[in-house]
Amino acid sequence: MSSTSQPDVLFSNENMARLITLNRPQKLNSLNTSMIEKITPRLIEYAKSNVNNVIILNSASPKGLCAGGDVAECAKQILQQNPEYASDFFQKEYNLNFIISTYSKPYISLMDGITMGGGVGLSVHAPFRIATERTKLAMPEMDIGFFPDVGTTFFLPRLDEKLGYYYALTGEVMSGLDSYLVGFATHYIPSERLPKLVNRLSNLQPPVLNDEKTGELKNQQEFYQQINDILEEYTETKLPENAKFPFTKEQLKIINEGFSKSSIDEALSYFKGVNNEFSLKIYNKLSEKSPTSINVAFELMNKGLENTIKDQLTLELITATNIMNQKLEVNDFVKGVKHKLIDKVKEPFFPQWTSPRTEADVLMKESIKTHKLPTPLINAYFNIDYKQYPYQFGLPRNNELKSFISGKETNKSYLPTPVELKHFFKKKYGNKVGLDLKLDSILELHGDSESFQGKYVSWNE
Repeated sequence: MSSTSQPDVLFSNENMARLITLNRPQKLNSLNTSMIEKITPRLIEYAKSNVNNVIILNSASPKGLCAGGDVAECAKQILQQNPEYASDFFQKEYNLNFIISTYSKPYISLMDGITMGGGVGLSVHAPFRIATERTKLAMPEMDIGFFPDVGTTFFLPRLDEKLGYYYALTGEVMSGLDSYLVGFATHYIPSERLPKLVNRLSNLQPPVLNDEKTGELKNQQEFYQQINDILEEYTETKLPENAKFPFTKEQLKIINEGFSKSSIDEALSYFKGVNNEFSLKIYNKLSEKSPTSINVAFELMNKGLENTIKDQLTLELITATNIMNQKLEVNDFVKGVKHKLIDKVKEPFFPQWTSPRTEADVLMKESIKTHKLPTPLINAYFNIDYKQYPYQFGLPRNNELKSFISGKETNKSYLPTPVELKHFFKKKYGNKVGLDLKLDSILELHGDSESFQGKYVSWNE
C-alpha cells in the first residue's frame, strides 16, 4: 500500500496505552479537517473507556510531529469565495485544543522533530510535553499574516519574562533544549529512547481499571506523578557541554520590559529606543511582520493572561473568523499564505502588507460572521475550565521562586539563604536536568543576595 493511500491519522493500542500517530508525511503532518475529525471523537472515546491508561501523540514521519495547520487550503478556499471552510476548520481545531487542555487522562506529546503552529497546539496544553535533540519548535504565524492561535495566546503569556511574546511575535525557532529551558517542553529526552519509553508507559497500571482499584495509587494525581517520575528516568542525566540559558540577564530585561508595554506601538518604540544590537534585532524582526498581525497577537496575549482557557479559545475563534472574512485587499492572512505557501515566493521574503493596519479591537469583536458559527463556539466536553494549568511538570518558574522567598511556600517569616533555596528546589524537583541552570537564570535577574552580604536572598521584580 502506498503512503498516499494510508489514513492521515493512525490509531493503535500498545498494551494499555493508546497511540495517536499523525500520518501525513508529504505535508509534514500539517493538520487538516480530516485529521481533526478523526482525532476528536477518538479522544472522547478514550476518555470514557476504563481499559486504557495514557494517550500518546506521535508521528509516523521521521521529520517531525506536525508542521502546523493546513492554512494553505484555508487561503485557497477563501480565494474561491468560501471563507466558511476556513472558519469551520478553525472551530474544529480549537475545540480539539480545548479537549486536550481539559483532558481527563494523562496525555503525552512526543515533540520529536519539527513541531510548529498547529503542532504546538496539539502539545503545549498537555501536562507532559517531550522535547528531544531533534526538536524544532516555533510559532510562525506572524510570517503569514495571522496570529499565534490554537490556544497559545493562553499558554504564551504564562511563560516567564514575556518570553512567550518574544517567540510568538518574532517566530524564532527553538531547539529542543531551549524549548525545555524556557517552558514549552516539560522533559528533554533523547529521541532514541522514545520507543522504550512508550513501552514502559504502556504497562503502567492506572489507579482504577474496569471500575476496580488496581494497586497502591490513591488517585489520578498520584498517577500523573508516577508518569512524571518515569519520564525523568529516561531524560538525559546532564546537559550538553557548554549548555546555557537561551538569553542573558540583559536580554531578558529587554524582552520583559519591551513586551510589558501597554501596546505593540509602545513596545516597538522601546526596542528602537534601547538601541543596542539585541533590541534592534527584535525591532527589525517585528517591523517586517504584518502590522495587523503583530497588533492582534499582542492584544490577544494580553487578554489571554486574564481569561480562562475556554474564553481565550473562544476569543481566538472570533478573531480568526473575522480575519477569514476580511475583504481580500486588506486580508493579510490570504496575502501571507499565498505569498509563502501557495506561490512560494522567495524574494521578497514578505508580501506587501496592508497599511494602515486593521485594529485589533475590530477583529476581536463578535460580528455577523461569528454569529453564523455553530454554538457553543467551544464545547465544554469535560465541564472543566481554568485560568492556570492544573499540572506543572516542567522546570520551576518565577512564581515558584517568588513564593518560596516570600515564605508563602514554607510559612516562614524570614528570608532564605541561597543554599536553602537551592536545597528546597532540588528536593522538590529531584535531579531534573537543567534545574541549576534555570534557577541561576531566575536568581540572576530577580534574586538579591548582595544586599545581605550573600547570607540571604530576597526577590526583586
